[in-house]
Amino acid sequence: MDKPFNPEITAPLCTALKDLVIPKLLQVAGSEQPGSPLAEQQSQLLAKTCLSSPSPEIESCVLNMVGQGLGLETMFLHTIPSAARLFHQWWTQDEIDFVAVTQASYRLQELVYKLSAEFVLSGPQCGGLSNYAALLVNTPQSQHSLGLLILSQYFKRYGWQVVGDTTWREPDMVIAVQSGSIDLLGLSVSDERQLGYLKKLIATLRKKSLNPDLLVMVGGPLLATHDHLASWLGADFSCLQAHDAQVMAMRRVDDVRQRENKCSL
Repeated sequence: MDKPFNPEITAPLCTALKDLVIPKLLQVAGSEQPGSPLAEQQSQLLAKTCLSSPSPEIESCVLNMVGQGLGLETMFLHTIPSAARLFHQWWTQDEIDFVAVTQASYRLQELVYKLSAEFVLSGPQCGGLSNYAALLVNTPQSQHSLGLLILSQYFKRYGWQVVGDTTWREPDMVIAVQSGSIDLLGLSVSDERQLGYLKKLIATLRKKSLNPDLLVMVGGPLLATHDHLASWLGADFSCLQAHDAQVMAMRRVDDVRQRENKCSL
C-alpha cells in the first residue's frame, strides 16, 4: 500500500522547519525529556539513520521527530550528542569501523548546519545580536568538532556574537583577541597530549588580548576525567554542557562589567 503524501517529509528541511514545524513548536513545547526511553530511542534511530542513509532520509527522520514534539533545543543538546556517543560506543564494540564513524559524524555535522538557522532564530533572543562576544575554537589539530559546533550555535541562539571556527590556528586566535571586543575565549579540549601547549596558548592569548578582562572557558571530553583542568590550564572556569556554559559565561561577563563600572565611578 502506498504511504499517504506528507508535505512535512518531502519539503526541503529548512523550508519545512520554517513553514510547517516551527510554528507548531512555538505553541506547544517539545514533550520529550532527556533520558526518557523515547529520547534514547530517538538518539539510536538518528544514529542508525546517519550510518546507513543519505541526507534526505536523515532530514525526514529529524522532521518526524520534531513533528512528534521533540524540541529543537533537545535535539541540539541531547539527541545529536547522544547519537555521536553511540558511534564511539559501537566502534569500541567492533560493531562499526572507523570509516563508518567518520561518515556518520560528518552527516551529523551537516545536519547541525542545516538546522542551525531555525535553531538560532527560534531562541529567546530571536537571533538578535547582543553586546556579548565570544571566540569559540577547538584546540589546534583537534579532530572533535561537533561539540564546538553545537556550542557556537547555542551561544548564537542566546544573542552572542560568535567568531571562530573548528579549523582556526593560533595566529587566527591572536588576531581575534587583538580586536579588543572579545569578552570570552572558549576552548574545546579533547587531547591530553596538547595540554602543555594549551596552557601556553591561553597565557599567550591573555597577553595579546586588548581586553584586560578576557575570560577563558574550557570544555570538552577531558573535563569528565580532569576535575581541576581549568585551574591548571590558567582558565577562569570550565563547563561540559552548552546551556550551562552560556549561562555561566554571561554571568561572569556581567560580573566583570559591574566591577569595571564601580571602579570608574
